[in-house]
This record gives sequence, C-alpha cells and structure tokens, in this order.
Amino acid sequence: MAIDPLPPQRLRDLATDLAVERRRLEALVHNLAALAERWQREGADAERVDAAALRLQSLYTGIERCLLQIVRVLNGATPEGADWHRRLLDRLTMATEQRPALLSADTAQALGLLLGFRHVVRHLYSDDLEPDQVRQRLGGALALWPRLSADLQAFDGWLQALIALAEGGQRPG
Repeated sequence: MAIDPLPPQRLRDLATDLAVERRRLEALVHNLAALAERWQREGADAERVDAAALRLQSLYTGIERCLLQIVRVLNGATPEGADWHRRLLDRLTMATEQRPALLSADTAQALGLLLGFRHVVRHLYSDDLEPDQVRQRLGGALALWPRLSADLQAFDGWLQALIALAEGGQRPG
C-alpha cells in the first residue's frame, strides 16, 4: 500500500516543535541535576521532595508531548483508551512504514517507570510522597536523559533527511 508523502512544511514544523521541546527538556534536566546535587549535599526536606516530584512530573509530560507530536504527524493519530499512555511508549519502540523506531525497549521501560511516578504525583497529596521513591525516580530520570536525548537527536537526523527527500519530491525507500 502506497503512503502519501507528508508536505515538507508539516515535517519542518514537527522538527521545529521537537527542537523547542528538547531545549525545554534540557533546561528541566539541568534543574533536576542541580536539585539532585543539593539533595545529596543537604538531604531531603519537604520542599526539595515536592520540587523534585513536580519537576519529574513536568519532565515526563514534556517527553510525552514530543512523542505525541511524532505519532500525530507521522502515524496520523494517537492511541486511545485508558492505557493510551503505555501504548504510546510501546508504539514508539516499533518501526512503521512512516518512521523508524524511536525508543529502545530499555528506554520505554524507564519511561514507563516515570509515567507511573507521574500518576502517583498527580493523585497523592505531596505529604504522601516517599522521599526515597522520589530520589530513586530522580536518579533514574537523570540516567535516562542522555539515552533519550540521543534517541531524539537520531530521530531529528532521520526527520531532516525525510524533509530533504520531501522537498526533492522523493519518498525514502
């Protein structure tokens, strides 16, 4: 089945949107790293736990925003149903006719832990957060970021090649 090529401008818009999100995520990761260093030096207090939990929630939300942009443009729609967040991660571990796989299984698994933590943060009072769990997720997010950032950069390289092909009127093979 032949797939209609996307207009180059739509692909450029996706690349721009992803670049903007990546810059915001990098700044957030930098903030998380500074928070982790301070936590290491000074220990956990309620404000530090709350700040880390909120920033981790924001980190996952920003990552998910990138993933949603990709599937909306290149796959045409996002997963539906109660478990759509998890299925989004699963979808992006597989290549399709429209795009390469974006996430490794290990990266998707680590993102799944962050997704679960975001759910906890959204549904508990901050007093109910366990500092050790927050610190563990913070360390996991900081370890995950270099891999995920590299995956996003590799995807951007593929996207730039796709844009060049689309501008030339060809479809990648």
